[in-house]
Amino acid sequence: ANLVSFYALPEDLYIGNIMSSIEESVIGVIGEGTAATYTGDIWVGSLQDVDALSGYWLKLNQSDVLNLNGSLVDPNSVYSLHSGSNLVSYPFMGSALIDETLPIDASQYITGIIGEGSAANHLPNGMWVGSLQELEGTNGYWMMTTQSIDFSYIPPNGMARNSINQYVYDIPEEYKIIQST
Repeated sequence: ANLVSFYALPEDLYIGNIMSSIEESVIGVIGEGTAATYTGDIWVGSLQDVDALSGYWLKLNQSDVLNLNGSLVDPNSVYSLHSGSNLVSYPFMGSALIDETLPIDASQYITGIIGEGSAANHLPNGMWVGSLQELEGTNGYWMMTTQSIDFSYIPPNGMARNSINQYVYDIPEEYKIIQST
């Protein structure tokens, strides 16, 4: 399973259209409270259209690359989070430090963020600690909040980091782990 989001989407948001480039590999897509399974012919489930503000778990039966052409998501999009866990996107290309992209008035109610294989906790002193330091445009995130909040991300600029990081790890076989979803 891969935790993803989209910073650009085509006009047709139907799940079959979005996943068409990986239909040989995709088994299903899971969102917050919604899901769809690909039977090889049709998509079945409550998830019919992809939402630019949401994150998704893509379940694949083999490695693949999802290719999409579309328009960038509105950088001023307003995220409406409920109290508890929310599966959200990051709407920008590249990445930015958590404390530089979350507005202070919203981050005071966000207690943690979980990504695919990484996480950050928000301490009472305002610091973010954990293995997750940056939010990235192709990744989805679980944000935990103490109350309902509305916010827009602060777009990356010259002061914030705006890069795509690629890490290659050469870990000895005896130390490799498999992260559960």
